[in-house]
Parts: sequence; C-alpha cells; structure tokens
Amino acid sequence: MGLTISPAQAASDADQAVEQFHRTCLAEGPNFERMIETAHERRWTLIAEAGFAELAPIANPTSVEAWLVAEAEEGLPAGTIIGTTKATMSGKPVQTCTLAFPDIDHEAFRKSFFTRTDAEKIAEDRDTEEFSRLYILIAGGRKQFVRLVVLPSTPPGNPRVVASSIIAD
Repeated sequence: MGLTISPAQAASDADQAVEQFHRTCLAEGPNFERMIETAHERRWTLIAEAGFAELAPIANPTSVEAWLVAEAEEGLPAGTIIGTTKATMSGKPVQTCTLAFPDIDHEAFRKSFFTRTDAEKIAEDRDTEEFSRLYILIAGGRKQFVRLVVLPSTPPGNPRVVASSIIAD
C-alpha cells in the first residue's frame, strides 16, 4: 500500500516552498554574490555547473553557482536545488535565482504563488518534457520576471517545480 499526500499536506508543502522562493529569490531580487554567501553560511553542498544547466532559466549564462540542500532546513525540503546565474537577456545583463523543489504539487505551488504575489502571466510554453510559464511582478521594489516550470514525469526526490526570478543587473 503506497503513501499518499493529503491535499492539506500538499498545500502546506507548497506554501512553504513559495515562502522560501519569496525569501530566497524575490524579496531582495537575485544577487549572485549574496547567494554565494548564503550558501556558504548554510553549508549547502556545491554541485557541478552541468548539474544545474537544465534548470537555469536563461541558456548560456556567463557565471553559475548551484547547490543541493542535502537535509531539510527552514522550509526547504531535502533535495532542493538552488542556483544563481549571471547572464544576458535581450543584450542586457541580468541575474537569476532558482529554486528547484522535489515532490511539490505544482497546482498547489501555483495557487500559493498567486496568493502571495501580484504576478501577471506574459508567456506560456508547453512541450512533452515540461510546462513553462513566464510572469512579471513587482517584488522588493523592483520589476522581476518569474519563470515557473513543471517537470511532469520525474521520479520521487527529483526536481518537480522549478521557480526562477530574473532581474536586470
């Protein structure tokens, strides 16, 4: 007999994930150097750039740092991948912050995200591998883009919901 997660538990997990995304990426906006400091202070496990490449919101970043949260902490589930990049978007420098959450119900995450923010959807993309939406919002007093990606068929413990903030540098 398999374990099932109740809708209330799924919503609670999603609320915690959205709160962590807000605190880590949105509240002050992405900041490459600050994220490196935070990762060092919290002793997250550094992962190879290649291990984060598919999760990064912008292809071919100029700088990448990514970590694995090995044990659950402060609302971050074990197995969460956190990454930060510097990149170029439409010829302008940007910084990004990404949290990739394992085993989070994507519908509950999206509902909690809209309850927490004033995001407005500006683009959507679907293919057989993933479902992606791009939003715009004001957080931390600055305009930010948020990319939410749902990876539909991932084994337990692997990233399921990928939330990224993108801000002009």
